[in-house]
Amino acid sequence: MQRQGLTLGSFQNIRIGLDYSWFIMFALVVFMLARYFFPQNYGEMGAAEAWALSVLAALLFFISILLHEFAHAMTARRRDVEISEIILFIFGGLARMKKEPEKASDEFVIAGAGPLCSLLLGFLFLGLAFLLEGVIRDGLHGVLWYIGYVNVLLVLFNMVPGFPLDGGRMLRAALWHQTGNLRRSTRIVSIIGQLFSFIIMLAGVFFIFGGSIIIGVVWIFVGMFLLQSAKSGYYLVAMREGLSGIPVHKIMTTNPSTVHPDVSLRNLVNEYFFKNRFSCFPVMRNDEFLGLVEINQVKAVDREQWEFTRVSDVMTQGEALRAVRPDNDAYDVLMEMIDAGSGRLPVLENGELVGIISRKDIMQFVEFREALGT
Repeated sequence: MQRQGLTLGSFQNIRIGLDYSWFIMFALVVFMLARYFFPQNYGEMGAAEAWALSVLAALLFFISILLHEFAHAMTARRRDVEISEIILFIFGGLARMKKEPEKASDEFVIAGAGPLCSLLLGFLFLGLAFLLEGVIRDGLHGVLWYIGYVNVLLVLFNMVPGFPLDGGRMLRAALWHQTGNLRRSTRIVSIIGQLFSFIIMLAGVFFIFGGSIIIGVVWIFVGMFLLQSAKSGYYLVAMREGLSGIPVHKIMTTNPSTVHPDVSLRNLVNEYFFKNRFSCFPVMRNDEFLGLVEINQVKAVDREQWEFTRVSDVMTQGEALRAVRPDNDAYDVLMEMIDAGSGRLPVLENGELVGIISRKDIMQFVEFREALGT
């Protein structure tokens, strides 16, 4: 699987990753706390202490998000839904499932586990803030209060009944259970999610005109992220239904053009990429499949070296690729491509190349089925 960002570690075979975009949000949270929250609420506090407490509060905030995602992951595991990794990124966290839940009840419980965890964390930190008031330093009391308050806000935000938020997933599960129609249920919560995203973006515009430029820009980007996620959530379900029970051999490109491993990159570009308009070719020696060579691999080599560099020098070796069989389910293959960040995979039967399957092939197949109403 393609690894996203930095690997912090793993827990029960679940990778914990940190996307590079997370550092932007971390810095922004620290800045907002140190420049506004602590100075406005604790005027006697020195700048050094405010910045130190802001870093502590930001770390606790993101630990809370991590625990929120772990609640999803552990609940999913108990429901036999495999979680491959948890990623923290600029807009929060994501527990990445290898496959979506097959039952509405599983979807409802898994989605609800995250907000329940955040609610418990909110009560815990607010309770500590109440009990320790006057016992600990005012700044530390402010950190406890802030983390409790933020966790409660996180619950309220996540319970909005629009996709991809947890509340939207819970509503989808309820509609799915009632109607038995996953696609229609997803469409409803996707529309709600898109409307909510426009509200978020509009609020961001008002913040900007009100002088809070940083907050406004963040809200606009959050709204844009939610809008894209709401659309893609419905699209994935449409893909899932459109590919249900369809084997790879009905979609794959058969008898693909191949290239010899000794061909130079210059000839590869001139005689293959330009003439055939494909961005990837299987590499074959006689009848033996060796791997795939893609245009990005050629771009990574200096043009002056194209004449002296062979396909075998840059290609992805066959053993490093996840080979697909002709009878594999097309939807499962699509999910593996998305998970691995791959655009195409070889289709092998008894070790022999029989075709190439790409995301573009799969998407065009679904579009044709939708157009024909089949």
